[in-house]
Amino acid sequence: MAKVGNWGSGIRFQTSDSRILTFMDMKRKASVRTAKHNIIHGKPKLEFLGPDLQTVTFKMELNALLGIRPRKEEEKLIRKMNAGYTAPLVIGGRKILGKAMITSLGSSYEHVLRKGEVFSMSIDVTMTEYR
Repeated sequence: MAKVGNWGSGIRFQTSDSRILTFMDMKRKASVRTAKHNIIHGKPKLEFLGPDLQTVTFKMELNALLGIRPRKEEEKLIRKMNAGYTAPLVIGGRKILGKAMITSLGSSYEHVLRKGEVFSMSIDVTMTEYR
């Protein structure tokens, strides 16, 4: 089993012969806070206030063929988000965010079987730095 990363006990990104749970299209956004002060008869002045909270977004493909139960994994993430769960986001042994919480989830049910069981889905995850 190859461990790719984790978000505390909430998500364990891994690959093995029996289970594959990874992410794709990860994007990290870092910005700063500023204030703009208007000046009479001149250009405004910009003031640096400090760093803003960082955000990470990624997509997860949940597929029963890869040893994942899509609905169960989705429900676990929703529970963690609704509880305000925070943990470090670690990828490749390095902290991407020291403490992060899920602030948004978007699910797309791609293949649903005859009795309503979800065979595959994709989930868009947004995590924000928690301070």
